[in-house]
Amino acid sequence: MWLKIRLLKRLILFCIGIYLPIKFFILWIKSTNKPLWHHYALDHCILRIIICCIACIYYLHLQQNKGTKNGIVPSMHRYKLMIRTVLLQLTMTFGLLLLSSIQATLWHPNVQPIRYFSSNIDFVYRGLVEITCLAAILEELLFRGILEKLLYKVISTRLWITLTSALAFSLMHGNMRNNLLYFVMGCFFSHLYYQTKDIIYPIIAHGLHNLCATCIMYFKWDERLDLAINSLTIVTRIILAIGALLGVYQYVSYRLIQPKTKNTI
Repeated sequence: MWLKIRLLKRLILFCIGIYLPIKFFILWIKSTNKPLWHHYALDHCILRIIICCIACIYYLHLQQNKGTKNGIVPSMHRYKLMIRTVLLQLTMTFGLLLLSSIQATLWHPNVQPIRYFSSNIDFVYRGLVEITCLAAILEELLFRGILEKLLYKVISTRLWITLTSALAFSLMHGNMRNNLLYFVMGCFFSHLYYQTKDIIYPIIAHGLHNLCATCIMYFKWDERLDLAINSLTIVTRIILAIGALLGVYQYVSYRLIQPKTKNTI
């Protein structure tokens, strides 16, 4: 673990060494009123990497201070777990799409503001790098890896820890009309982390969900999906949504991890 922390610290120093010259260069360009080559700031990406590394170091310190390790799963089972995590997240994303449609039909809110990417570079930078990778890593480290570890010191019931971290996760996004969807996602990521005992699996699930969302926006599939889902009756959508969410929860609870590979935190 100390080797990982040392490597992360060196990565932070390396990123800081790159970040400062780039930041000063951007400030100088802006002061001369010259147009930048592109508005995608590389310094924002580097800063996010630095924050992710700091969060990861703190997470590793919490793991070490508490004397815990990630779940010890044989390598052959890790590949199965990754595949199962991907399939579960796709099912969860389908259930969330149905839930979003139900919410829009019953309460007519502006559930999620649609963001369209202006170019291929915008999609790669904001869609794949920032939203899919960095955002998923940072949010899982903060809410599952760090917050839940701290909550264990004051809350003894696992259910309340899951609900608290999911609520904080939903409130962090700041979209009050969309809090239900983020809360359901947070509960799933928290339960997945508890069952697998490894932060990599909720990161994979979170990143896959963000990737699906960015691809829907980039390829402009949102209108087609809305038409396809809205063609179903509201009762059918409710049944499918409940079935998908309950099926995912039941599988994660009883079938995802074999009893021999489970470890307690």
